[in-house]
Amino acid sequence: MENIRRQPVLIMAVNFAFAMLLYMAERWFFFWMNHATFQDVTFSDMMTICGGGLRFDISALCYLNILCIAMQTIPAKFRDRVGYQRVVKYIYLVINTIGIFINVADVVYFDFGGRRTTATFFSEFGNENNIGKILLQSVTQYWPVWIFGVASIFLLWKCYYNPIKRNKHADDYATNGVYYTVHPLIFVLAMALAIGGLRGGYDLKMHPIRQDSADIYCKKPVQAAIVLNTPFTIITTIHKTGYKNLEFYPSEQLETVFNPVHQSSDTATMRKPNIVVILMESFSREYVGYFNKDLDSGKFEGYTPFLDSLLGQSYCFVNSFANGIRSVDCMPGVFAGIPRYIEPYCYYFYSNNTLQGLPEMLGEEGYHCAFFHGAPNTTLGFKGFTNSIGFSEYYGMDEFNDDSEFDGTWSIWDEPFFQYFARESDRIAKNGKPFLLTIFSASSHNPFKVPEKYDDGRFPEGTIPMHKAVRYADYSLKKYFEAVSQYDWYKNTIFVFTADHTGPGSRDEYANEYGKFRIPIFFYTPGGQLPAKCDSARLMQQMDITPTLLSMIGYDKPYFSYGKNVFEQDSAKYVNYVFNDLNGQTMYYLDTLMIEYKNEALSGIFDYQKDCKLQNNLIDRHNDFPQLPFMESQIKAIMQSYVEGMKQNTLTTQSRTAK
Repeated sequence: MENIRRQPVLIMAVNFAFAMLLYMAERWFFFWMNHATFQDVTFSDMMTICGGGLRFDISALCYLNILCIAMQTIPAKFRDRVGYQRVVKYIYLVINTIGIFINVADVVYFDFGGRRTTATFFSEFGNENNIGKILLQSVTQYWPVWIFGVASIFLLWKCYYNPIKRNKHADDYATNGVYYTVHPLIFVLAMALAIGGLRGGYDLKMHPIRQDSADIYCKKPVQAAIVLNTPFTIITTIHKTGYKNLEFYPSEQLETVFNPVHQSSDTATMRKPNIVVILMESFSREYVGYFNKDLDSGKFEGYTPFLDSLLGQSYCFVNSFANGIRSVDCMPGVFAGIPRYIEPYCYYFYSNNTLQGLPEMLGEEGYHCAFFHGAPNTTLGFKGFTNSIGFSEYYGMDEFNDDSEFDGTWSIWDEPFFQYFARESDRIAKNGKPFLLTIFSASSHNPFKVPEKYDDGRFPEGTIPMHKAVRYADYSLKKYFEAVSQYDWYKNTIFVFTADHTGPGSRDEYANEYGKFRIPIFFYTPGGQLPAKCDSARLMQQMDITPTLLSMIGYDKPYFSYGKNVFEQDSAKYVNYVFNDLNGQTMYYLDTLMIEYKNEALSGIFDYQKDCKLQNNLIDRHNDFPQLPFMESQIKAIMQSYVEGMKQNTLTTQSRTAK
C-alpha cells in the first residue's frame, strides 16, 4: 500500500488555517451585505470585531472538525496511508462545505431575523412546505450571496492541502520506539488545543464562550452578529429547544391586553441625579431583621444590622421579589425589564437580541455609566452583557489589580472592592457628568468564607454557614456608606438596593415558591427625594427598578420593559403585579392574590399574605375571586408577548414601532 510524505498533522493544520481565512472573509462579506444595519461600525470597530471573531471561528471549526483532528493525530501508522487520507479529505470537505453554506446563507436571513440563525430555525420552520421555493427565490434575489458562497466552497475544495505520495524507495518510518513515543504526545497536544479552541480559551475561571460572549467586542448588541458565525450559533444551541409558540391572543390584540412599551407622562424638565445600583449576591429577605421582626416571637434579630438601620431611612417594600433564580437572571430584569421565563435570558439562544437598557437610555442623556464586579472579568458573561445594554466601562478583578485581596474562589473580598468602588465613584464624579454606577457584590456566596483577619469572632456563625458571610457583606456595605457619605455628590444620589436572587435558607416561612423569590428592594435618597417608608401596599420586583428610576428623574421618552413604575400616580392605569417563573411554573401576583400556571393552564391560587407557606391551594374556589379573569389574561399576555418578542427580536420601542 502507498504511503504519504506529508505529515497528517501538518495537513490538518494548514487546512484548518485556510478555513479560518474563509470564515474571516465571510465575516467581511456579511458586514458588507448588511452595511445598512452597521453604518456606524468604523474600521477600528471592525478590527476589534474581527479579533474577537477569531475565537468563535476557531470554536466553530473545532466543533466541525473534531473528528478530522482526531483522525489526523491518532498515534497509528495507518493514518499515513493514501486511502485513509482520502477518506479524511472527503469527510473534511463535506463537513466544511455545509459549514460555509449555512454561514453564507445567513447573510440573507439576518435581514429578517436581526441576529444569527440558531438551532431554533429547524423547529420554527420545520413544518414549512415551501422552504425549497423560498431558497430558489433567494438565489435570484440575492445572487451576490450565492456567487460568494459558491466561490468560497470552490476555494475550500481547490485549495485543500493534499497528501503527497511517498516514493516507494524512500526510507520507511522511524523506529516504533520513537514513533509511539512522539505521536501519542502529539495526539494529546492536539486534543488539548482543540478543547481550548472549543471553550474559547483555557482560563478555568471563565465559562466556555457563548453567543453573549460576543458582546464584549461590540458597541451595540446587533453588532454581535458580525463577531459570531452561524455554525457556532447553531452548534451551541442544537441541544436546546426554542420557546413553544403561545397563541392565547391574536397578535394584533395582544398589546391591548398587556403592552410592554411605556409612554412617559412626565412633562417636567428631566432631572439628572446620580444613580448607584447595589446588587447583593444571594441576599434573601429572610436574612434581614428589619423585615422579620415577628419571627421567633419577636426575638429574631437577623444578620444585617447595618442594612436594618439603612432600611429605616429608605423607601422599601414589604413585598419585593426577584424575577429569576440565578445571578445571570438579575441584570436583564433590573436594567432592561426582561424577566427569566423558563430559561435564563443570558444563556438562551435569544441572548443576542437587542434590548433597551437603562445604561443606554441614560448614556444618551449625558450619564457616565460604569459597572463594577470583583470577580474575574470573564465571569458569567457579565462584561459582554453590560456592554450590550450600554455600560461604557467595566471594572473587574483585572482593573482592581491586587490579587492579594482575592478570596481564593470567586472574587475580590467585598470590603476592599466596595472601598475601591467608592474611590472610583468619586473619581468619576469629578468629571462633572451625572453617573449611573452599579456594583455587584460576591462574598455572600458558597463557600461562605470571610477574610482570615475576621476569624476572631467579629462575624458570629448563624444557623447555616451563609449567615456569617451575610454579616461580612453587611459590614462591607457599612464601610462603603461611611466612605461615600463624605463626598460632595452623595446627597444628589439615588441609591437602589436589590439582591440578585435568594440564597440558602433556614426558615420554613420562605421554603416555597413565594419565599424563593423574596428579596429586599429599596430606594435610599440621602437628599430627601423619597420619604422613609415601608410600603405594604405596592408590590415591587426587579423589573420595576428601571421604570421607577426613569420616572423619578423625569425621563420623557418611550421605553420597553415588562416591569412597571411602582410610583405610578394614575390609579386607573396602575396594575399592582409581579411576574416570575420557576423552570416553567409561572407565577403572577396581583395585590394579595397569587396564581400559578403550569403547562399553559391554571394550577394554583393562593392568598400568599395569609398563607405564606402556600399550603392552601384555593383553585377549587376560583369562582370566589372576581379578579381571577383579569389575572389570567395578564399572565397569558405577558408569556405570549415575551415569547413573540424573543423569537422576533422585538424587545425595544424601535422594533415594536417597526412591526
